[in-house]
Amino acid sequence: MTEVKMGNGDGVKTGFMNNPWIMLTAGVLGMAMISSLQYAWALFVPDILKSNPTFSKVEIQAAFATFIACMTFAGPLTGYLMDKFGTKIFFSLAAVLVAVGWGSIGTHDKTLPMCISYGIAGIGASFIYTGGIAAALKWFPKKRGTASGIMACGFGSGAALFGWLITILVANYGYKTAFLYTGVGFAVVLLLVAQVLRFPEAAGAAEAAVSDKPKEAEVKRSYGPVEMLKTGQFYLIYGMFVLMAIGYMFLTPNIKLMANDYKIPAAIFTITFTAFTAANGLGRIVWGIISDKIGRENAMLIDFVACGLLYILLPFVADNPYAFMIVVTVAFFCTGPMFAFFPPITADRYGEKYLSTNYGVVYTAKGVGGMIGPTFITALALFYAKSQGYHIGWTVGCSVIGATAIASGIGALILKKIAKPVGV
Repeated sequence: MTEVKMGNGDGVKTGFMNNPWIMLTAGVLGMAMISSLQYAWALFVPDILKSNPTFSKVEIQAAFATFIACMTFAGPLTGYLMDKFGTKIFFSLAAVLVAVGWGSIGTHDKTLPMCISYGIAGIGASFIYTGGIAAALKWFPKKRGTASGIMACGFGSGAALFGWLITILVANYGYKTAFLYTGVGFAVVLLLVAQVLRFPEAAGAAEAAVSDKPKEAEVKRSYGPVEMLKTGQFYLIYGMFVLMAIGYMFLTPNIKLMANDYKIPAAIFTITFTAFTAANGLGRIVWGIISDKIGRENAMLIDFVACGLLYILLPFVADNPYAFMIVVTVAFFCTGPMFAFFPPITADRYGEKYLSTNYGVVYTAKGVGGMIGPTFITALALFYAKSQGYHIGWTVGCSVIGATAIASGIGALILKKIAKPVGV
C-alpha cells in the first residue's frame, strides 16, 4: 500500500486510515477522555470539601481555575509544537500527563499541590484539545462549523458517558480512588488515539482524498500568530471569547453547589448532569451546522444573547427541581457552541497554515474567563449569599454572567461589519 507523506513528519497509509471521518472519530474519542477533567470536577467538590474542612469554596475552585489556566495558556505552545512536529508524540505525552496529574489529585490534602496536579492534567488536556480542534478544521476545510462542532461535542458531552461511573466510584470507594482509576483509564484510551489522529498534508487535501472532484483553496493566504495579533479584529474576537468564557467557567464548577443550596434532589441532579453535559455537546454540533448555513457572526449573535437570558433566568426558577433541570440543560445547549464558533472563525479570518498556533492563542481567552469566573464571580456571589442569602448570591452571580454573554453577542454584530484581513 502506498505511503502518503503527511504534514510535520506524520505518515499515514492511503484508504481507511487516511479518511477524514476516521480522523474526526479518533479526535472525538480523545476529546471525550479529557471532558471529565473539566465537567466532572463538580462531582468531586462536595466530597473534597467534606474530607478537608479547612478548604473554602473559593480555594477549591482555585484548583479548577488552575486547570483551566494551564489548559488554555499552554495552547499557543502546544499548538506550535504540533504544527511543527506533528501530533503523535504529543498526544502520547498528553496521556502520561493526564494519568499523572488527574490521577494524583486525590492524594493531596493541601490546595497548592492539588492545584499543581490539576494543572499538569490541564497541560495534557491542552495537547488533546488544541490538536483535536485543529485536525477537525484541517480535515474539513469546507465544513468548518460542522466539523469543529462535532469535535467540540466530544469535549462538551464526553463527561456524560462517565458521570454515573464517577458518582458510583466516589460514593463507594471515595474521591481519591475515583481520581486514580479514571486518570489511568482516560490515559490508556488517549494512548490509542495518539496512534491514529494526525493532520493532513495541506489545506484542502483531506477532502480531496475522499472526493473525485478537485477542491479550490479555501484561503488565498494565511496569517501567522504575530500577524494576527496586529489586526484589530483579533482583539474583538478575543474579548467576545473572554466574555462568554466567564459565565461558562462560573457555572460549570458551581452547578453542584448551586443545586445543593436549592435542595435539588440527588437523583434529579444526576439526571440534570447527564442532560446538560449531553446538551452542551449537542449544541456545538447544531450551532456549528447553523453557522455554516447562516454565517458565523449571525449564529453567535442569536446564541450568545439567548445564553445570557437563560443565565439570568436560572436563579428565579431553581426552587423547582424540574425547572432547574430544564433551564440548566438549555443554557448549556447555548453555552457550549462558543467552542464550535471560535475555531472556525479563526480559520475563516486567518487561514489554515498556522491554525493550531493561532487558535491556541485565541483559546487562551477561555483561560482568562477561567480565572475570572470560578474565583472573582464566585467570590462576589458568596459575598452576597453570606449577607443576604444564597438566592441573592446566585442571582447576582448569574446576572453578571448573563450580561457578559449578551455583550459578547453584541460583539458578534460588530464583527459582522468588519472585513476579513487582506488576502484571506
